[in-house]
Amino acid sequence: MLARPLPFRALPGSTPRTPALLDELDARFRTGGDVPDPDQCNALIHLARLGSRPPGRPVGAGGAPGLFMWGGVGRGKTRLMDTLGQALGPAQVRRLHVAELLAAVHRSAVGGGDWAQRMDTLLGTARMLLLDEFHAYDGADALILLRVFESALARGMGCVLTANHPPAALWPDLPALRQQARHYLPLAAWVEEHCTVLRVDGGRDYRERLAADAPPRWWPDAPATLPASSPGGWREVDFDGLFRQARGPADYTHLAAARPGLLIRGFPKLAGEHMDSLRRLVWFLDAAWEARQPLAITARASVEESFSGLAPELAALLGKDLARSRSRLLALCRI
Repeated sequence: MLARPLPFRALPGSTPRTPALLDELDARFRTGGDVPDPDQCNALIHLARLGSRPPGRPVGAGGAPGLFMWGGVGRGKTRLMDTLGQALGPAQVRRLHVAELLAAVHRSAVGGGDWAQRMDTLLGTARMLLLDEFHAYDGADALILLRVFESALARGMGCVLTANHPPAALWPDLPALRQQARHYLPLAAWVEEHCTVLRVDGGRDYRERLAADAPPRWWPDAPATLPASSPGGWREVDFDGLFRQARGPADYTHLAAARPGLLIRGFPKLAGEHMDSLRRLVWFLDAAWEARQPLAITARASVEESFSGLAPELAALLGKDLARSRSRLLALCRI
């Protein structure tokens, strides 16, 4: 089983159930023959401590009520979080992507009711909030997320968040957005106060191992006739129709859930003119990754050429998402 790099007593909040839960998390993570690297081992220990925390424990009693895991793309953060969700079971966890959470909060406003009633509907009786790909590029979203976290904490819930960068580094450092940073900073401060901030970055993108199984279904030069290896029976969509029309995260969640695979034609060389399309592409790939939706692409260039050449300001705005999106795109083109 797990070679534990930290003794349990070094982690505030451990309970008699923590070692048993750690063994379960370790066994689940190793399903399929995977072996956790040292950073992942450390994360499993923290997840076991948090997952064994008695429901409703007040703030300050036995360690932070949250865990914020950050690191490069493909380091296993989402898998670690989902391992805890699987061990605790659906009745005890509310697992969402950050875009799903924000969309759910907005929908709850339409139905009326005060904030407490809306949170009852959103969070239910779960004792753990699992939130993947934490970020906020909009001041209003930052304020909403802060209020949701405060409500979850008041209910005695724990939380696990994943991101590619530490909390304070997630707001884009662009002249047009610096003034709005004042709306984000309280959210970052809340996360740093109430969550153990843990780096999970063993230095390897584990999605790259899919490359050994098969080349990606990415065909440059937009062939009029697809290669013989192309999938049959998939839905076909055009890049412009999918990403240049007004759509939101909920639209892409619905599209990804309505499997089978999706063949996207006409993927362009991304440039400044594609700013809105890029944001929608990020939303779509996050939803497709959650659904493990197989993809195939006909493109006007190679993968490397398609994602190069972005204007510096656009790369700075979306770069923290684009690295993750490119990694997920290639992985989905191989499954």
